[in-house]
Amino acid sequence: MKMSLEGASDEEIERLPRFKFLTVRNSEKVNGEILETHGGIMTQLGVDSPSERVLSSDEAECCVCLCEYEDGTELRELWCRHHFHEACIDKWLRINATCPLCKSNILKTDEQSGNDAV
Repeated sequence: MKMSLEGASDEEIERLPRFKFLTVRNSEKVNGEILETHGGIMTQLGVDSPSERVLSSDEAECCVCLCEYEDGTELRELWCRHHFHEACIDKWLRINATCPLCKSNILKTDEQSGNDAV
């Protein structure tokens, strides 16, 4: 059975929330050694009351390109709450409108969330 892939339009992608990443460095002492971790804070862009989310060092990485988020990087968050570099996920979504991690369809979820607001 062949699965058809449907990409999202630029308009559908632009509806997804955007965030700016701010690096927060922490030092921990583990087994007598000091380890530096690089978590951060995601602050929503383009809204009057921006939401913020704290990310651990494990979460502060794009699962599309496998690179750590750098200070000032712009991210996009999908309806499933997974987040990625904006450029990485936009390119992915134009080809396949599903989350690369959980396979949630952003088009169906977007329509459902739109119906909830009615």
